[in-house]
Amino acid sequence: MERQQKTRIEWLDIAKGMSIILVVIYHTLLYHDFHAIAPDLYTRFSAIMTPIRMPLFFTVSGFLAASAMRAPWSDFLRRKIWLLVYLFAIWSTARWLFFRYVQTNVLVPTEGSDPYQLIQMWWAPNTGIWFIWALAIFMVATKLLQATPHAVTIALAAIISVLTFGDRLPIDLFTHRNVLQYFVFFLFGCWYGKSVVNVITERPLTTALGGFLLFAALYVLRWRLQAVDKGSWALVSSIAGLAWLCGTAVLMSRWQAVRSAFAYFGRNTLPVYVTHVMIVSLLVATIATLIGASATLGYLTAPLVVTIAIGLSLAIRAVADRTGAGWLYSPPARRQRQAVAA
Repeated sequence: MERQQKTRIEWLDIAKGMSIILVVIYHTLLYHDFHAIAPDLYTRFSAIMTPIRMPLFFTVSGFLAASAMRAPWSDFLRRKIWLLVYLFAIWSTARWLFFRYVQTNVLVPTEGSDPYQLIQMWWAPNTGIWFIWALAIFMVATKLLQATPHAVTIALAAIISVLTFGDRLPIDLFTHRNVLQYFVFFLFGCWYGKSVVNVITERPLTTALGGFLLFAALYVLRWRLQAVDKGSWALVSSIAGLAWLCGTAVLMSRWQAVRSAFAYFGRNTLPVYVTHVMIVSLLVATIATLIGASATLGYLTAPLVVTIAIGLSLAIRAVADRTGAGWLYSPPARRQRQAVAA
């Protein structure tokens, strides 16, 4: 039983690692595309993985947050929500300063242009740090909904997700849309994740193969035949994609070298999420200046940028911890408590 628990945690870390890699690839290709050096093959792959990237992250996050839902409200707010609020404030400000004084964000040129954005971000964030803001909302909402019938609540969240994915709800800001689209995945991971994780752990090959075949079939139906409603397609494709990658994560956990690398990413998603866009934007702008509009060279530069962005993000975290700047990733009081406990 002890070995099963260890394996379960390892493959969940691998799944989160896969999620962050997909996110870095996505942003890398966005900046490549702006500079007209995005390879078509990579862009197609990233587009295909759109229904999986964030649902995978939020589903695993929901599973990992399940124990926090049993804590008293005072502990819950102090240990979980305060951390997210703190990180959101620190890294939203860091991005604002970077894109104001170091480099223009070519994808969102207004970022860093107005100090009012540092206030507006609390209800209408418009940057890649939105996932921290969303996690705080998801956690508070899930705890408030603990006493409701879980199946009914998830069904309602799924309907809202389908309507939002299908553009049936007139919501302009992408971060507001994302909250409505992805809440159902966090809820499901939190409330039903344990039983689903057990099934996937026991039948990884069946889960991965079945998920992949369903995902591929849905892709053909939607994009080739236009035979499926967009909203329903997005939700079911996300579920199929989750099965595919989670089953694959269990299979990957059986190889030591692969398990160690991907699990490490999964345990350290925060520094990559909060830092990589700044690194990617700077690297791609430099590359574009050097090579011009060459999508062919993009086949080499895109993987290079992804690798450097992930490695440098992790290195920045390591340096911060060793030089007294660990407060960038955790509130000082929290770090002091961890040091005493150690």
